[in-house]
Amino acid sequence: MEKIRLAAVLAGIVLAAGFSIQPLAATEENTPPAGKPSLEEALATLKVPPDWFASTSVNYDTRQPWEKARLEVRRLLAQGPEKRREAIKLTWLYAQKKDIGNGHELPMYLFMGGEFAWAIVEYHKFLSTDSAREDIHGRLCLAACYRHFGEYNRALEVLNEALHHLPGPPWRIAREADIADAMGDLYAEMGLLNPAKEQYKKAIALYPTSNQPYGRQELHRRAAKVQTKLRFLEGQTVEAGRFRDGTYSGKSLGYVGDIIARVVVQNGKIADIQLQHEEKIDLDATTIIPQRILAKQSLKVDGITGATVTYQAIVDACFQALLKAAEK
Repeated sequence: MEKIRLAAVLAGIVLAAGFSIQPLAATEENTPPAGKPSLEEALATLKVPPDWFASTSVNYDTRQPWEKARLEVRRLLAQGPEKRREAIKLTWLYAQKKDIGNGHELPMYLFMGGEFAWAIVEYHKFLSTDSAREDIHGRLCLAACYRHFGEYNRALEVLNEALHHLPGPPWRIAREADIADAMGDLYAEMGLLNPAKEQYKKAIALYPTSNQPYGRQELHRRAAKVQTKLRFLEGQTVEAGRFRDGTYSGKSLGYVGDIIARVVVQNGKIADIQLQHEEKIDLDATTIIPQRILAKQSLKVDGITGATVTYQAIVDACFQALLKAAEK
């Protein structure tokens, strides 16, 4: 497979979409890791707008301003795959009439709706604008999209670039910690454990030192979630077979609020996981992740691109519960 092919797709017109983005450096190998979809194939078949637009109805008065429409988009995104398509089409309609703020929400809702290849294209367009100069969240999402396809070098490029776009005080420290956390996740998935540990330790040290004007009460909890991931890398996790029977609870900070996990242990194994949460747009992570933990009898399960915060909170809450079950 030609090494320049993906760069050419990224640089040129993506089928009928009619847009272009700046090329990234070609990777040495375009074959995605096992279990990962191919970004090259996803881009080659990407059509904007997609064919499913024709069969997707939008039941919303688009004469309403975007400030109101965005609430409808988020409501739809929380209701499953079919409604997510309606949410994406509604967002696209507002983007076409250029009533969508500074434009960051189009790629963000594509990302949150599971349209990762399309999100990559739109993120490159948005992040090249002046209004995106200090948009760390957008760069983290773009890196997550690349990670979804196993394009690890490209994801790392984006995260390194994000370090050059850090905002000034008082948000600089927390955003740098966010980047370190994301780099830790990336290195861990690549199997580079020592760099992953270094990034996690950096995030853990940075979060509590942030002088941001609000949300400071949550910084220690965010550091604690990263600490859980570090413990997993260091082999300090808990696994089924060593637990006392009973029902145990744990709590962790999700995207919206606390996620509380009630874990039932029977015959030393995880028998049930019930979650109490207020997560909305989670790509069904609150259903899928407990199922994966039960099936594998382990907290070391794959996450869901677009729902990383929710996924990590579920795993962390279950970890806190199982620590109690493992106590002697």
